[in-house]
Amino acid sequence: MDKKVIIIVAVVAVVIVAAAAVLLLNNKGGGDDDVKGLSIISRVNSEGSGIILSQSEDPSSYITVQTTKPAADAKYIKNDSTGNYYVFNVAGWGGKVFATPGAATIQHVQLMELASLMGLKYASYSDGTTTKADTLYYVAGVPSFAEFVNKEKTSPVCGFIIWEAQVSVATGNGYNLLALTNDLFDGHTCCIIGASNKYLNKETEAIETFLSVYAKSVDAINAAIANPTSSAYSELLSISLKRVSMPDGDYDKEKAVKEALANVLYLYADDAKGGLSSLESDIAKLAEDLYDAHQINNSAKDLGFTSYAALADKFVDNSYLSEALKGGHDKLDSKKTINVAVIGGDIHQIAIWYAYDKGMFDDANLNVVISSQSNGPAVYGLLANGETDIGFLGAPPMTIRSMNAGDIHA
Repeated sequence: MDKKVIIIVAVVAVVIVAAAAVLLLNNKGGGDDDVKGLSIISRVNSEGSGIILSQSEDPSSYITVQTTKPAADAKYIKNDSTGNYYVFNVAGWGGKVFATPGAATIQHVQLMELASLMGLKYASYSDGTTTKADTLYYVAGVPSFAEFVNKEKTSPVCGFIIWEAQVSVATGNGYNLLALTNDLFDGHTCCIIGASNKYLNKETEAIETFLSVYAKSVDAINAAIANPTSSAYSELLSISLKRVSMPDGDYDKEKAVKEALANVLYLYADDAKGGLSSLESDIAKLAEDLYDAHQINNSAKDLGFTSYAALADKFVDNSYLSEALKGGHDKLDSKKTINVAVIGGDIHQIAIWYAYDKGMFDDANLNVVISSQSNGPAVYGLLANGETDIGFLGAPPMTIRSMNAGDIHA
């Protein structure tokens, strides 16, 4: 063989090997600029939602809270943190109509899980529906206390499941708290940070700097909540009152925000090194459960994975967060703009507003542009369309929409 040909073949082989190495390195995050898809790169919070009943409804007709183990045939949830048993009166739930923020939101999914626990069907209610005792009905698309009050005027809703601070706003206005999701789904994954793989690969340094700032904001919030007499807590309270959606009315808004802050657990990782292994396990179970409940069209195998654990391992990418927490990401050399979509007025996501209002992103040379959306599915839509770089949303809408659209694949 001619020496020139040998040299050319050798060079091509080196290029192919190098390209393969790059693909392997990028396997977790998604490949080159042409690769589509989304990844989960951080936690935001756990817990922090609740079920509210209309003023005419009696909580004891729905759930009984007790410390002794119920009878074997009872429908109940045990909270391991408190030792309390939440026993469901199935007859009290059958035929009732509850509002949810949206069909793919975590609150909607949790209400569906409660219906399943009680052996009830879960169906949409519309005007003129004849309700049946074997079904729990929902009206989706009610993302605030104010909108629930309006919905009461036009439909037979008897309660709603919603995020904080809407829960505390409702109780402050005389509505009855049935249970916090903290009670019924102890330690559950709630909001996460999602991003497009294309953006992650293109702007790695910027995303790591963003996550570094975000983690510092979460740490600061948790320190403030732990010391409610501090000036830091007063500052957090002030920012929350400015950024959290609350309707006008004759109630104590400051008290509502304080209660809401106490009901949310703010997170960014499962450990100090940025690990997200518990989140991966939660996503794997969530994906399998939602597929079995016919909320997701594509199974893990349909998307090319051997299991839901393998899907979650690919979908949840902690490499950016773990790198961010190593240090050295205090400030970018040049200004970068990051577009971030959040759920408007949601205290679950107050850490990004805390960092924004405190100038923490500016100090890191980041120009963070925040857009507010009505719920998690709306945030997902912007992510999927490339209209935002990062999205703060619930784990269920991120998982449901990503799997249905094939945004996560082997």
